[in-house]
Amino acid sequence: MSEKVNSAEITQRNDVDVWERSGWFWSGLFYLTLIVPTILSLRNNELNARQVQTVVGIALFLALWHAVLILYLRSRRSRADWWPNQWLMLVYVAGLIICWYVLVQITPAFYVLLFSLYGQLFSVLTTTIAIPVSLILTALVAYLQVETNDVSLGSPFLWIFLLMGVAGVGFALWINRIIAQSAQRRELINELERTQAQLVSAERREGMLEERQRLAREIHDTLAQGFTSIVMQLEAAEQALSQDPDLAGDHIDQARSIARHSLEQARRVVQDLRPDLLEKDPLPAAIQRVVADWSMQSGVAAQATTTGSVALLHPDIEVTVLRAVQEALVNVEKHARARNVNVTLSYFDDLILLDVQDDGAGMDSQSPAAGSFRSGGFGLTAMRERVEQLGGSLHIESEPGEGTTLTIEIPLRHLEETV
Repeated sequence: MSEKVNSAEITQRNDVDVWERSGWFWSGLFYLTLIVPTILSLRNNELNARQVQTVVGIALFLALWHAVLILYLRSRRSRADWWPNQWLMLVYVAGLIICWYVLVQITPAFYVLLFSLYGQLFSVLTTTIAIPVSLILTALVAYLQVETNDVSLGSPFLWIFLLMGVAGVGFALWINRIIAQSAQRRELINELERTQAQLVSAERREGMLEERQRLAREIHDTLAQGFTSIVMQLEAAEQALSQDPDLAGDHIDQARSIARHSLEQARRVVQDLRPDLLEKDPLPAAIQRVVADWSMQSGVAAQATTTGSVALLHPDIEVTVLRAVQEALVNVEKHARARNVNVTLSYFDDLILLDVQDDGAGMDSQSPAAGSFRSGGFGLTAMRERVEQLGGSLHIESEPGEGTTLTIEIPLRHLEETV
């Protein structure tokens, strides 16, 4: 709905051209060339009372005639709306020419009206109609000169006047050609602005979708992972409750600790800030803390190693790597039945490399479970989306009895160019 409104506003704003907005000039010129000879006629002692009354009456009629045209044109938004009604315009022009013909028969002062009469022709008629009408008017003027002023057909004055009329028609053709070309460009501009408005709307929708996906990933990386760990600790507590109450209590304490940590992370997501671990420590230290906490909770031996020259990375890279470590460890705890896990973070000049390797059961690359794991549940899908948005790649290698290795590569140069 908003796109249609924006497009309508753009079209309405650009449909009125300069020559249409300057219609007041042609109306002012028309009334000026009508009023001046009328005043001169009132002060002309050579005209009798009846002729004066006729001049005033026709002048008033022309003034109202043009006012009706103005009201009609204002009821239409643009020239394209009233040009199809050319028969109405012809009636208007015919009224002008007939009245002008009668007036110049009474007093030559109304030849001044020709200055605005030609402008009226080409402003309300299409070019194909205005040209023959203007030629008819020019011929009528020449006829009046011959009949009333005894001007011969060989008179230079008559031919100069006719040539000026033809030149005026040519000038009008040139102006109308410019108007037509400008109208085409206006339509192109309108189309371009409508397209731009649609692109802005599409980008806004895409941004909203990306933000929803980002929030979904954040919720999974915080609440979902925390809930998974809590469920696993409570299940372990339930199993140990009858045999070892102290061990069950330890599992319950771990579940309580994870719940509190998840609550803190949820608050951080709401505030749309970086993970709390990255607020306190650089990325390698944050990964070491995550691995140490996970090892203590899961009972699986795990270590984190950093190689290369540690450098300050873009926040998006650090968040992505940290979330990938958390997701990978959750998957190891759920599926791998591993005894040892090695997390390696490697810094290179043009990329960052993360390896999470376990010595668990692994899987057959042809099995349905492997296909499901490789394609990923929501966690792996979200992880892959994060990495690909940064121009990186995610790979999983696994064989039965050989454990699983998750590798993430993120080019640093790509991020500098796009962020």
